[in-house]
Amino acid sequence: MIQVLKRIYLLLMISCLPFFSANAGEAALKDHPSPYLSMHSEDPVDWQLWGKDVLDRAKAENKLVYVSIGYFSCHWCHVMQKESYKDSDVGALLNKNFIAVKVDRELRPELDRRLIRFVEEVRGQAGWPLNVFVTPDGYPVTGFTYLPRDNFYQVLGQLNEQWLDRHEEIRTIAKQYFEQTESSETRSTLVTLKEGSKDKVSDIFVSQAMTIADELQGGFGKSMKFPSYPQINTLFKMIQANPDIDSDVSDFVQLTLDSMASYHLMDHINNGFFRYSTDPDWQTPHFEKMLYDNAQLASLYLDAESLWPGKGYADIGLKTIDFMIKYLGDKSGGFNASLSAVDEHNIEGAGYLWSKKELQGILSETEFTHLQAIWNLDQVSVEEFQPNPLLGVGSSKDNEKLNKKILKKLKKVKKSLMPVDNKRLASWNALALTALVKAQDYDLDNKLQNRMHQQFDYIKNNFINGSLVIRFAGQSQSAETTLEDYAQLAHAIQLYAAKTSNKKAEEMVSALVNEAFSRFYRVDRWIRDTESLIPGDLGDLIIQDAVLQSPSSLLLETVFMMKNPNPIILQKANQLVSRLTRDVLNMPYYYGSSILLSKLHKIDNAK
Repeated sequence: MIQVLKRIYLLLMISCLPFFSANAGEAALKDHPSPYLSMHSEDPVDWQLWGKDVLDRAKAENKLVYVSIGYFSCHWCHVMQKESYKDSDVGALLNKNFIAVKVDRELRPELDRRLIRFVEEVRGQAGWPLNVFVTPDGYPVTGFTYLPRDNFYQVLGQLNEQWLDRHEEIRTIAKQYFEQTESSETRSTLVTLKEGSKDKVSDIFVSQAMTIADELQGGFGKSMKFPSYPQINTLFKMIQANPDIDSDVSDFVQLTLDSMASYHLMDHINNGFFRYSTDPDWQTPHFEKMLYDNAQLASLYLDAESLWPGKGYADIGLKTIDFMIKYLGDKSGGFNASLSAVDEHNIEGAGYLWSKKELQGILSETEFTHLQAIWNLDQVSVEEFQPNPLLGVGSSKDNEKLNKKILKKLKKVKKSLMPVDNKRLASWNALALTALVKAQDYDLDNKLQNRMHQQFDYIKNNFINGSLVIRFAGQSQSAETTLEDYAQLAHAIQLYAAKTSNKKAEEMVSALVNEAFSRFYRVDRWIRDTESLIPGDLGDLIIQDAVLQSPSSLLLETVFMMKNPNPIILQKANQLVSRLTRDVLNMPYYYGSSILLSKLHKIDNAK
């Protein structure tokens, strides 16, 4: 049935869609606290914010809803705005025939997740900008990522014609298809294993992870490389728990840590990690820098120092925190969300690129010759740009001195600062607090102690109201609060409470955990938010890891860390941690943190 519906459904996918990875909307978006949304306020598109009123209007006017999702640091989001959303003809067509909605994915992560999954299903891949047409009932019809202006304009015209001619048929097909795919993807079933078999699940995770591991260059896969924090962190903690684990696993984790810090995923001049590398060699970064990546990686490198002392991992972690404070720290406290991939002139990576001519003017002849060999500058023209320098890999002591001199000179050059997304998000600021707590063991001159306390106070005053969580600081407009917000805040504050013996922090953790179970656990499943307008989300028995650790596993982990958890919740956590689903067995790579927690919890109980 699903395949039949899919074939019918794909007829709606316009054949011309190539896949590329006082203004109308001013009233809705002007002065919005999200820089991504406010930058669209002067588009000639009558942008609306996502909400029930949008679907009500779509029903009244019998129109499709055009949902465009992106984020501030996304390069192709800026490109599509410049080419299409600033175009008056495109704006007129959107305004006449559709209800256009602009969404910041970082404020609506669950809407983004649901629609990403839909586009992946019908097109095979997805990304941002994510553009999806939705029926007045909330069911997706079709979607795509970046399209050039002329293709996009053609799609708008053709889809509107189909809607006018066949809107009842399209609504029916969309509803049937979405219900079929959602139920098949969310209805994972519990499985029962013999007691001894449960230990083997962690072995299955390791085996699957190592199957796709790049044991020559680190990371996973053979194309783009992401930090893949949940998977690397799971492998690391498995090594911690079992020193006798296969040496190949330990070698791979260390290789990945070394490669990420040595090559171009890391900015060697200003510090901090980019979001991913566009190639398998970690050579060409995609230039946005995200708070969540840097906070998680700082924590990972600081943890790694305890297992492999003397390799410089703590220094990398501290440098990453220094970057966070210098470039993402906000003067009002807390941390901003990201640095954009493009500058104010829409030049990708402008703040990190150097021309050959520019370098010749900054460096001595000896320094330039040295850098020329490292960067292979003899293979490029004077006009071409090179990314930040790869320095110090396999260097002699003399070369290390020369490298430091070069870096010192380059750091003095005032390159253009990349624009900052100054949203301050609860879950990401919690990750920053986690990193600051872990830094205390290696911050020998206590420079970060006050910053840790400041971060805790900022979280307490801006994101928490009793047992309730506010998703972003200064929130005056709607944004869904998610299980991830509660889980990350509870975990970070628990670490802070343990480090500082802060009784009030312990009370905050208890209130957050109790509220999280009350709001997000229903019968036998986790729901991720309570405000979804897209039908059909049945919840998850166990939530997958994504770019952040699974919020369900993190919340359970926090319960087990607490001194005096609610007895009812502790009993429930003990039941949940031992659960396994068919998906966990079939796709363990995506459930590493839950598998790890089950394994470690069993070890602790056996002691």
